[in-house]
Amino acid sequence: MIRHGISPALFLGAAFLGAICARADVVPGILLPLHEVRVGTPVEGIVAEVFVKEGGTVEKGAPLARLVDDLERLDLERAEKVLEKARFDHEAAQRLLKESIGTREEALKKSIEHDLARIQRDAARFRLEQKTLRAPIQGVVVARGRQPGEAALLHETVAHIVHLRTVEAQFFVEPAQAAVLSTGMSMEVRLPAPHAEAEAELVFLDPRVDAESGLCRVKLRLENADLRLTAGMRVEAEFPEKAAGHEQAKP
Repeated sequence: MIRHGISPALFLGAAFLGAICARADVVPGILLPLHEVRVGTPVEGIVAEVFVKEGGTVEKGAPLARLVDDLERLDLERAEKVLEKARFDHEAAQRLLKESIGTREEALKKSIEHDLARIQRDAARFRLEQKTLRAPIQGVVVARGRQPGEAALLHETVAHIVHLRTVEAQFFVEPAQAAVLSTGMSMEVRLPAPHAEAEAELVFLDPRVDAESGLCRVKLRLENADLRLTAGMRVEAEFPEKAAGHEQAKP
């Protein structure tokens, strides 16, 4: 006697396939720092001081290291004195011109000399400031380069800084999944134990499709003021399996 129905093996296979499909929209991802900067030297020189250590937190604009700057300090002091003399001559020439004693040509000459002295002072100040390397972002120093007394070459990295108060979760999804996403939408990101879930904002949809994997890159942004999340942490998020327009009718 032949019984019409689903065999136990076929039923288990269908159940297994259904379980896979139920999790097909759960995509693994990884947390990345919002910014990651390797601070290099704009000029060559000998390291005089290093103000940070690995693991230390720095604010934007904080000094990281200083190169030997004795000559630059003297150049700036000299430029300040030259500017002071040029300012005195310029003001004196203007007074004489108002009293009809001096000439316009002399007043113009002193005015130009004053402007040139100011420019030279600003250039000397800029050269001195180049000797002190400052943090371009707020973040944590994860590596530092030269020690005091060592020579630093041009563009050599002296500190590696990552910004972690805000992090981004990066995922790779199917193009059909990316088609129903839009920047600005809120999504839940699953964090590893002991963390739970965190709300994130979709901030980037890569318009390209990776040639090797055939997937699209997506980034979600999370606030991390307490620094409980770390770069490299594995996370998950649920994405729609496909857009309705991507459904194909089967004969």
